[in-house]
Amino acid sequence: MPIDLIIFDVDGVLKQVVDPYMLLHRHFGTEEEGRRHFRAFRNGHITYHEFAQLDAWSWRGQRVDEAKAILRRTPYMPGALDAAAGLQDLGIPFVLLSSGFDLNVAQVASDLGAADWRANILHQDRGRIVGRMTVRVPYGGKGPLVREIIQRWGVDPDRVLAVGDSETDIRMFEQTGHALAVRPRSEAVSQAADAVLPDLTDFIPFLNSI
Repeated sequence: MPIDLIIFDVDGVLKQVVDPYMLLHRHFGTEEEGRRHFRAFRNGHITYHEFAQLDAWSWRGQRVDEAKAILRRTPYMPGALDAAAGLQDLGIPFVLLSSGFDLNVAQVASDLGAADWRANILHQDRGRIVGRMTVRVPYGGKGPLVREIIQRWGVDPDRVLAVGDSETDIRMFEQTGHALAVRPRSEAVSQAADAVLPDLTDFIPFLNSI
């Protein structure tokens, strides 16, 4: 097996929901605020850090357990659980790298048995969201983080597989010897990957074919 480590994006790859931010906005009735924040970021009027703080502030006072329950109910990508079990059998560790937030990513890591995870941190106090976020994975900033993960694990980049679905994941693909697009959101993502899968049902056979 020429793969020593796998780095997975989460939203749209392991989980079917591609935007947990908007999921919480819809649930808590702040959808229009969320759209306004993202438009301001996309148009260059605010930084990603400012965008994250505005989104977090929209949910201030909401119960953490309620947010976690909404996120937990979102379905896994077909084949995700079997892929994780197969990797455990093969002894290949995998890491989650997401520009989502910890309330979602930590649960996915626990469910699937990930060796580590990195995501943004939505701060809480006494069971309530306090309206502040620490940005650990900036939008479009996965490249340097992948290099950091590879260095921490002490593996050859040529023996690392990156798995993603969006154009922000192309920066992951550029740092690893192998790249897989799962249900890619654009042709650019498909073109940047070595292979494309519609979901994770055939992930282990794909891995065995490398």
